[in-house]
Amino acid sequence: MAGRIPQVFIDELLERTDLVELIQRYVPLKKSGHEFAACCPFHGEKTPSFFVSPRKQFYHCFGCGAHGTAISFLMEHENLSFPEAIELLAEWAGVEVPRDAESPGAEPTGHLFAALDAAAAFYVEQLKTAAPAIAYLKARGIDGSTARDYAIGWAPPGLDSLARALRDRFSTEDLVQAGLVSRRDDGTLRDRFRARIQFPIRDRRGRVTGFGGRLIEPGEPKYLNSPESVVFHKGHTVYGLFESRRAETRLEELVVTEGYMDVVSLAQAGFHRAVACMGTALTRSHLDLLFRQVSKLVLCFDGDAAGRRAAWRSIEQALPVMQGMREIRVLFLPEGDDPDSLVRREGLEGWQRRLDGASVLSETLMRLLAERHSLETAEGRSRFAHEAVHLIRSVTDPLFRDQLSELVAERTRSPGTRIEAMLDENAEPRATRSPPHTAHAARTNTGAPNQLWGALLARILQLPQSRWDAEEIDRLAETDTRAARILGAILARIADVPDISTARLLEHFRDETFFERLAALASVPLGDESPELSVQVALDSAERLYQEYSRDRLRTLCAAGRPLEPEEIEELKRLQATLLRKGRTD
Repeated sequence: MAGRIPQVFIDELLERTDLVELIQRYVPLKKSGHEFAACCPFHGEKTPSFFVSPRKQFYHCFGCGAHGTAISFLMEHENLSFPEAIELLAEWAGVEVPRDAESPGAEPTGHLFAALDAAAAFYVEQLKTAAPAIAYLKARGIDGSTARDYAIGWAPPGLDSLARALRDRFSTEDLVQAGLVSRRDDGTLRDRFRARIQFPIRDRRGRVTGFGGRLIEPGEPKYLNSPESVVFHKGHTVYGLFESRRAETRLEELVVTEGYMDVVSLAQAGFHRAVACMGTALTRSHLDLLFRQVSKLVLCFDGDAAGRRAAWRSIEQALPVMQGMREIRVLFLPEGDDPDSLVRREGLEGWQRRLDGASVLSETLMRLLAERHSLETAEGRSRFAHEAVHLIRSVTDPLFRDQLSELVAERTRSPGTRIEAMLDENAEPRATRSPPHTAHAARTNTGAPNQLWGALLARILQLPQSRWDAEEIDRLAETDTRAARILGAILARIADVPDISTARLLEHFRDETFFERLAALASVPLGDESPELSVQVALDSAERLYQEYSRDRLRTLCAAGRPLEPEEIEELKRLQATLLRKGRTD
């Protein structure tokens, strides 16, 4: 296995690469203020919403939400793996890509990916002689070409068939950590997947991160996923995304289905735009991931009561991520049917007609609310409005928020001003808000801790060359929270390279689980803020976050229910003094 590409080389390569010149190879850019604009290469549009910042060396589309660095652009546009994107940039720059010598700590997950890839190859080989599995796939209409494209395999029924096949190449610990085997009390190994059709789950780079297995004989559980691991996170993974991007060079829409067979059967019918969640409810992480690929999603649900409950949960997750040109439609399937059965019975044209008839998110929300609360009575309309307002408060896009408010007012026969007043009822009192330097800054600097963290990190990431060694930020970075540790890592990187660009700063964290969140924050519009105002907004956010932390820590110490240690007493006094100085003694 090749050694890891040194981070210092990646930094130097990004320093040599001009993102504007790179993207000009693919898309004609036009000067627009301090940036360059074009019609987005990742989704169809007639007016430019794709912007490239020479200062940040970062791109962002306000339509589909695509964003990233030069490396991200090549990975997304050319469907390259991370090393392949580095190789291409290096080729254009006329330099060789160095590799670190192999060492146990060089790439902590490298052996796990290698083990998973070897397991996938083993399962594919086993399928060739597994007559019952082949018969099952043929009965479901899956031919050899589709099975090959999705690397479908077969886990034999033996207790340790995979463990024995891989034991000479991988350590027991590697196989256990990859979720391929489990260790029994007597020390022997047992394969996790046995007598199952195997569906490898690949990330956007095409690496196998886990498996989904399906029984073909009666038994429980019918479906089994890989366990959570350092490389497999069910709540952040969708099945079929890599295959969809490989098959469709210009993805504009994705259809979210329930299972592996839905995705594979649709592909067999010629529809390559389907993905599936990993046997779990749709999450914001799923939606963020999908909206980085396309601007339109269709969510498919069963037409029964369980399907409507799933749709409701998905809408709750979707409302906060709706912004710009993003679009979600919802398709309820006939009871007893799924995409697999529908496309086999009605063909691709029939399936497409159903997709074309899917309802937009706002109408689906109104319909589900009306099923819960009758619009024929004053009491029902009141309950409808209150529950709708509770949901609309989570919407961050002001225009979409206004549109939903108007729909609620119309359906409940209420004045629009009344609905707006209800939305503002839980807003923070004006007297405690930060000075409204600009409308954008005021909105950003009020709200929940997550919003404050977003306001702070977005500005540091986008203006890394500003002065961030302020007391407010240093003090917050020293608190004992995960977000503070991420902040500390960002500040340390900036301190090491004072003239660092946004792109280089982000690429330092590409292998971290929070990379995508940082990339999204780096693309948050700051409106007409000057750099000085952005720094002040960040400092205000840091101060408020520290006060929140101090109050929470103070409550924890006061509720300890035991005598405090001397250092805890000192901390208690310090926190009380801090809060008293700020007039925050609650």
